[in-house]
Amino acid sequence: MSYQENLQRIKELNLKYRYYKSIESLFEYDQWSALPAEGAAYRQQTAAFIGEQKNALYRGDDACRAEAYLSGVRPEEIEDGIERGLVRTFLARRRSAVRTPEDTLRKYNLMKADCMNAWKQAREQKDYRVFQPWLRQAFDLKKEIALAVNPDAPAFDTIVGMTDEGLSVKEVSEQFDVLKKGLKELLDRLRKNGQAEEDAIPDSSPEQMAAFAQRLARELGYRPERGGFNDRVVHGFTSFMGPRDARVSTYQSGSYNLIFTCLHEAGHAMYSSGSSGAVIEAGLWGGIEGGFHEANARFFENMIGHSRAYWDYYYPQLQEEIPVFRGIPAERFYRVCHQVKPTLKRISADEVTYSLHAILRFELERDYFAGKLQAEDMAEAWNDKYEEYLGIRPSNDTEGVLQDMHWAGDYIGYFQSYALGNIYDGQILEAVKREIPDMEEKIRRGEILPVTEWLGRNIWQYGCCYTAGEMIRKLTGGGLDARPFLRYLEKVYCGD
Repeated sequence: MSYQENLQRIKELNLKYRYYKSIESLFEYDQWSALPAEGAAYRQQTAAFIGEQKNALYRGDDACRAEAYLSGVRPEEIEDGIERGLVRTFLARRRSAVRTPEDTLRKYNLMKADCMNAWKQAREQKDYRVFQPWLRQAFDLKKEIALAVNPDAPAFDTIVGMTDEGLSVKEVSEQFDVLKKGLKELLDRLRKNGQAEEDAIPDSSPEQMAAFAQRLARELGYRPERGGFNDRVVHGFTSFMGPRDARVSTYQSGSYNLIFTCLHEAGHAMYSSGSSGAVIEAGLWGGIEGGFHEANARFFENMIGHSRAYWDYYYPQLQEEIPVFRGIPAERFYRVCHQVKPTLKRISADEVTYSLHAILRFELERDYFAGKLQAEDMAEAWNDKYEEYLGIRPSNDTEGVLQDMHWAGDYIGYFQSYALGNIYDGQILEAVKREIPDMEEKIRRGEILPVTEWLGRNIWQYGCCYTAGEMIRKLTGGGLDARPFLRYLEKVYCGD
C-alpha cells in the first residue's frame, strides 16, 4: 500500500480512538458529578472494558501493516504538520498497545476503584498506612507497564513521557532546579521586604459569584455553544467530550477564588475546542496534553486574570454586581490576590509558591521510581520536603501525603505538568507581547479577545499535531526555559 493509503488507515484508527476517549471523558464527568456510590464498581468494569477496546485498535492487523510501512518513513520527510502528527501519535500508541501486557493493564484498571476507596478511607482516618499498600501496588504496576513499553529507558522517563511527550526526566529536573533556585531567592526577597498580612475577603452569595465568574469566562471567549458550566463537583476540572464540546465543572462557592477557577477551566476548554477543521478531521483535536494544556489554563488564570490591568477594568464591575466588594478598595483586593504566604494546600497556593508544590511531588515520584524511596517512606519524605521548600510541616497525613487524589486516580507522573505549565506561560507571555506590545493597555480597556485570538491562531488551531517541545520552539525559537517565568514573577511581585 502507498503512503497515502497507510495514512488514511491510521487516520481511521485515530478517529475510533478519539471516540473511545470521548466515552472516557463522559465517564469521568459523570463519576465526579452524579455517579452513585453503589454504581462505582460496575462503572470501573465498564471503563476497563472501554480501555481494552481502545488499546485493541492498535493491536490489529491494520495497525501492524501500517507500522511496518510508516516505521521506515523519517519524520523530517513528512512536510505536512498534521500528517507528521498522525504518524507520530500512531507509532507511539502502537508501541504502547503491543508491548503492554494485557493482564497487567487489566489488573491495573480493575484496581483503580479499590485504590481510590482506600485513599478516601485513609483521608478520613488521617492515616497514610491505610493507603500505603495501594500506593505501592499502583506505582509498581505502573512501573511494570512502563518497562514493558520501553525496556531500554528508565521507567519514570516513560511514565513522564506518557503525559508530557518528548520530555526527559533529566530535562525537567534541570529546569525545575533553575525554577526552584529562582523561587527561593524571590521568597527570601519578599520576606526581607516584609508584606503585611491582609484580612480575608468575606464570601458573598454563591449564586452571584458563579454568575459573575461565568460571565468573565465567556468574555475571555468561552463560547456557550461549545460548552457549559456544571457546579456539582468539589474540585474544578474540564471534560473534553468532543472537538466542539468542552464542559467546565466547578464547585459552589461565594469566594472570589471561584473567578480564577472559572478562568482556568475556561482556558482548558477553549484550547480543547479550538482546533482547526483539518485537525479535527484527522482526530488530532484537543490540544497537547500535560504541561502545555496546563499552560493555556494558567495563562488565563494568572497572566491575565491576576494582572492589575484586568482588575482595573473588571473590579468596578465586581463592586457593582456583588455588594460585599463595595467597601473594599481595588488596591486591597489586588494585594489580597497577590499575597505570598506558604500553605500546605497546593490548590490554594499563591502564584509564587505554587510551583514548589508540584516540584516536590515530582521529585518524590522520581525518587520512588529510582529506588531511593519506598512506599513506607513517602509520608515522612513528603513532610520533610514541605519543611525544606516552604518552611511548614503537615500536622497529619491528610494535610500531607494524602492531600491529592492523583496517585489514587491514575495520574502518576502528572505533577510535573503543573509547574511546566507555569514555565511555558512565561515563554508564551513574552511571545504574545512581541506581537501585541500594548497587551496590558488593551486588557485595561477590556479588550481581551486579541490575546485569545493570538492563542487560537498560534497554538489552539494545531491541536496535538506537535509535541510541547516542538510548539514552544515554534513560538520562541528555543526550548524549555524557566527564566521567562521568573522574570514575570519578579516584575509582578518586586516591580523589577
